[in-house]
Amino acid sequence: MKIFISADLEGINGVAAPEDVEETGSGYQQARVFMTEEVNAVVSGAFAGGATEVVVCDSHNVAANIKVEQLDDRAQLLRGDTRANSMVHGLDESFDGLILLGYHAKFGTQNAILDHTFSPSMIRDLRVNGVSVGELGFNALFAAEKGVPLIMATGDQSLEKEAKDFYQEVETVVVKYAEGRFCARCLPRIKTQDMLVETAEKAVRQAKEKKPVAVPDSLEMEITFQQVNLADGAMRVTGTRRADAMTVAVKAADMEQLMAVRQVLFNAAAGFYNPLF
Repeated sequence: MKIFISADLEGINGVAAPEDVEETGSGYQQARVFMTEEVNAVVSGAFAGGATEVVVCDSHNVAANIKVEQLDDRAQLLRGDTRANSMVHGLDESFDGLILLGYHAKFGTQNAILDHTFSPSMIRDLRVNGVSVGELGFNALFAAEKGVPLIMATGDQSLEKEAKDFYQEVETVVVKYAEGRFCARCLPRIKTQDMLVETAEKAVRQAKEKKPVAVPDSLEMEITFQQVNLADGAMRVTGTRRADAMTVAVKAADMEQLMAVRQVLFNAAAGFYNPLF
């Protein structure tokens, strides 16, 4: 049984502030340790639950966060940022379940640690066929199209709600409780790791029973940017239409194509970004 783990950083226990997730931040190096501990706990639980192969995709920022020397030797690691499918690169039809570890709620969520949707400075909302999704929903739809169900998600209490709204049967672990955007009540690390092992084992044991959510045959993505000039930049991509001043829409044949177009739109928009105004 093959399990794919996409690991982000904002939803890790002990992480609460921007300084914890930026490479130059005062808390970043310690956050890497916390992240690796949680990854190892989930890997351990996955193998206990019957996994025969576990692939971990380091999915925060430039994808070089997990401390390789401390990673469980049984896990394969996808590391590095030059890859086609972003946070779920390497995920295909051969996998039996998707685990989203250390994820965060989408931008604009109240009481959610470091809430954002791919880029806090650029993206206000992202919708697929009119439904607002965060990184969890977008990546889970990508997996669902390949027949891979979302079996587990971890983060704060707002991420848990977002996961359950997307797929009620997903197993979740709340590792901390957001009391603001940059303030969290963090659980004891040992308790967190025990919960992660136990839940991962359960999720993997039940993976064959889970069905992925349905993905529509026809897809349209709308991205509402934080600034009008960002939408101006995104409009340089062929096939886009302007839905309103800050929103650009594009159609795609499948989630694989939508994944690629999303990244192209972001890059085109970023060329027009100005942090001063």
